[in-house]
Amino acid sequence: MKMRAGETDKSVSVKDDQLFDLIRRFVKNVGFKGIIDIDIFKVNGEYYISEVNPRFGGGYPHAYESGVNIPKMILKNVLGTANINGIGKYDEGIYMMKYNELKTLKI
Repeated sequence: MKMRAGETDKSVSVKDDQLFDLIRRFVKNVGFKGIIDIDIFKVNGEYYISEVNPRFGGGYPHAYESGVNIPKMILKNVLGTANINGIGKYDEGIYMMKYNELKTLKI
């Protein structure tokens, strides 16, 4: 919903088969494994990948709160168990925004 200086400020979880297909094809063709952060933009009904980084992205807390338990997936991998394909297995319509103000407490 809103990005500022490359950071996700406001987001909403959506489900879109066209988006899921793009992600599946991209990951398979490139051969990525593990945590990656993919920035994707939708322009005139088409999705475009703009950036890929091998790290947790700023939207990770939103994914977690929407039902994607990445720490559990990592633990399963460390223990030698493969994860099932989880693309699209999360709650839709979850909104999240960052709060960037500093609060002080006087005691």
